[in-house]
Amino acid sequence: MSTNFVSSRPHRGAPSVLRAAMAAAGFLFIGVAHAEDSVTAPTQSTISIGEVSAAVAATSDLGSKEARSLTQKHNFTSGQSIKVLDKAQMAAAGPMGGSAQALSYAPGVGVSGYGSSGATKTSISINGIKQGWGGFSGGQIDDGSLSVTFDGVPMVDPSTGLWQSPQVPQTGILQGIGITYGPGNPENRWYNNIGGQINFVPLQPTAKPGGDIKLTYGSYDSKNIVFNIRTGNVDGWSTILAGGAGSSNSYRQSPDGFNNPSYSYAWFLKTRKTFSNGDFSVGAYLAKGSGYRPVPIPVNPIAGVTLNGTANSPLYSQATSGFYSSLPNDVWYKQDSNSTWLLYSKLNVDLDKIWSLHNMIWYRYGHRLHFHYNNYGLSNPSNLYEYNNPHDAVYGDKLFLTAKLPYNEVSFGGFFLNSDYNTRNAFYNTNAPYFGSRLVPNAHYRSDYFQQTDLAAFVQDRINPMENLHITPGVRVINYQTRYTPSGQTDFAQAYALYPQNNQGVLPAASRSFTQVEPSLDFNWRPIPWLALFASYAEAYKEPQVGGGGGLYQSTAPIYNLERSADYNAGVKIHFDHAAFLHHFLFTASFYHLHYTNQYIPLYDSNGNYIGDANGDSIYQGVNLALDDEILYNLDLFMNANFEKAVFGHYVTGGVSYNGLPVSNVPNKTFNIGVIYRLPLAGTVLQPRLWYQYVGAQSMFNNAGMPSTEKMPAYGTLNLGIDEKIPTVGMVPFLRHVDLSLNILNLTNNHYNEFQYITAGGLLGGNSAGQVLALPGAPLTVFGSISAHF
Repeated sequence: MSTNFVSSRPHRGAPSVLRAAMAAAGFLFIGVAHAEDSVTAPTQSTISIGEVSAAVAATSDLGSKEARSLTQKHNFTSGQSIKVLDKAQMAAAGPMGGSAQALSYAPGVGVSGYGSSGATKTSISINGIKQGWGGFSGGQIDDGSLSVTFDGVPMVDPSTGLWQSPQVPQTGILQGIGITYGPGNPENRWYNNIGGQINFVPLQPTAKPGGDIKLTYGSYDSKNIVFNIRTGNVDGWSTILAGGAGSSNSYRQSPDGFNNPSYSYAWFLKTRKTFSNGDFSVGAYLAKGSGYRPVPIPVNPIAGVTLNGTANSPLYSQATSGFYSSLPNDVWYKQDSNSTWLLYSKLNVDLDKIWSLHNMIWYRYGHRLHFHYNNYGLSNPSNLYEYNNPHDAVYGDKLFLTAKLPYNEVSFGGFFLNSDYNTRNAFYNTNAPYFGSRLVPNAHYRSDYFQQTDLAAFVQDRINPMENLHITPGVRVINYQTRYTPSGQTDFAQAYALYPQNNQGVLPAASRSFTQVEPSLDFNWRPIPWLALFASYAEAYKEPQVGGGGGLYQSTAPIYNLERSADYNAGVKIHFDHAAFLHHFLFTASFYHLHYTNQYIPLYDSNGNYIGDANGDSIYQGVNLALDDEILYNLDLFMNANFEKAVFGHYVTGGVSYNGLPVSNVPNKTFNIGVIYRLPLAGTVLQPRLWYQYVGAQSMFNNAGMPSTEKMPAYGTLNLGIDEKIPTVGMVPFLRHVDLSLNILNLTNNHYNEFQYITAGGLLGGNSAGQVLALPGAPLTVFGSISAHF
């Protein structure tokens, strides 16, 4: 490795602050050592602003449906409310940021978690409807109500309804992220599109060969590498291999020096064969994110709540032990790993001038390992350890036909899937007098199986009575089947013989089948070429989530009604391409109203124990604004905003009504804005970036089992980035250019909490009941990166 490129002859006499900073940081890159020997003339290596602007298009083949869905044209002509995060907006999450951090730059999206990289879990909400689990509160009322796909393949566990953000930990392998607000059209809907869908679109095979590699190092010993290699078109076949791996310590450390480390990796392979009337592709994806989860910290000191749980220890709170402090590893730790792998193939064939056939078959395996040690303020408890290792295996097929007729395009077909989910979990203590183990637990345990069979058939018709108008009515019929088999007595036979009362699955085997009809309608009218009026209505259903600590089917009678959403979206879209000051301009303003009914709300304490349930319905309404533009040939701008009100129309638990209270963990507003400027400098391109992100106040959840009117304060962060593109054509064989990047997140080092809730006292002891616990957001964080493009 060498850093000779920072002072190579084409740039001598024009020193760059960024290059000097990178050289001082000691960044190294293989293959640039011979740069000076390869230089032939100072003027050969230049990068134009146009090349920078076209970088994304140059490395992406828009032949796939998923890639086409990322274009401004697709968004503009759609009757749905859509947001696309391109590479520039994903970069706002930083080089270590994962899928959740990137999603936070879409309007109406909120995130909360305990880490700043893609390795750790995060809760995500879209217009207030949630997915994933990254906090410690039972207030994630509707988690599991968003669909998530990778290259169009569903990733959500059909039984729990959950997808975890560490399943997509490396954004460097993504081409973009598409977000659909509301259930969407029947053709693209899966089994839990209550509030919307997130589609992670990976880099695609390209017509020309190439490759990229990026190395990152930064605060808290953060390290990451991400790359892709593209074969280009070889006899109609094109293949891409992409991957990334990284590790980091947490910005929260305990007094004993434990730094709550995390790591992640992701690998993606796709090959596509293009023929005269279609294409066939095969893909494979493997990913894992694992990290220690620091204990939430009291905002204010609480009598008896100390760093090690004993009276002679300092008080544990942001005001006393430090804003970013955490408990010592020898009294409390929790490691959480989430992994997934999937295999899939897609076939698209034009049967004739009218008919085309589309088929996708897939298999996905998901696994979670949650290892927990808790001796805080306790003395050798029976449940000292928790070993929670559930898994889910899913296979399915989606087949549909499309007919392109003179004034409409009709699609009809459906999908089926089979899922097998095991809830396995064990609490135990290896010490005397218990002598338990994860195989023979002495405390609570479970191992129950949920088999899901989901069937859906749809028809939709995109009607074009005139060129500037389309109307898309659709209908979908679903049949969701659940079969429950209690197996704790078998899988933990020795424990059942000793402690039969500790088996959390107490109900007998059961099965249920649900059938419903989901109508939908959208339209898009473009009265003038640059203006579109759009609106949509859709109904969607999902099964209540299962598999918690002795919850639904296991110790609580099954819910007989599917959960349901009725969603309205309406707004305007303005689009210009190559106009004065509006080179690639897209502005969207939309109003939404979503009514979520028949909600099943399981309640758990901070140790994951099931404590009861609630039922209710909630109403979400607000406005989303999104703007993207290249204002000048060298100036880009993005802006996103959301204003929302979310309340419970009905919320009853323990016979008490909380009707009219705000839905917990839904910000009343979010806002972000960013600018990117490209400046030619001595044959290179310097690219400063500045962006700001704001999250408004949000109501907290009371872990005693009810929503609260008490609010978590708003917060905002200012962020700065500087990139420099250095041409290397003619200097190193096959190397087009090298990029240097410096990212400074939370530039002003603002101290803020990303998540807060009111504890019932189960985590830190009875004295803490009714007090506010928090997960602090990351302080000032610096990353440096070097990239090579071939």
